[in-house]
Amino acid sequence: MKFTIIGDWYSVPDLASSFAVVADGKDFEEAKANAAHAVLEAYPHRAEEGYEETPETLWGGDNGAYVVAAFFGDLSVHAVSTDDFVLIT
Repeated sequence: MKFTIIGDWYSVPDLASSFAVVADGKDFEEAKANAAHAVLEAYPHRAEEGYEETPETLWGGDNGAYVVAAFFGDLSVHAVSTDDFVLIT
């Protein structure tokens, strides 16, 4: 199943944008875990010194991200404006 997850950062000293990511998974939790890998690929500096996020720690923590909204299906074409979010595909 595909999920569209809109996320934001707990801390943004680097002015990283809010983001939307479409991820596959057998359920939401698996899709969220898969999305963490894509988010860290799009924001590699979040895995480096000072942030040190991993796919396991991305959702939560001082420097991690949180889920603003989640939708069943791939809404990247219909519901997500790339003017407001970084779309991670």
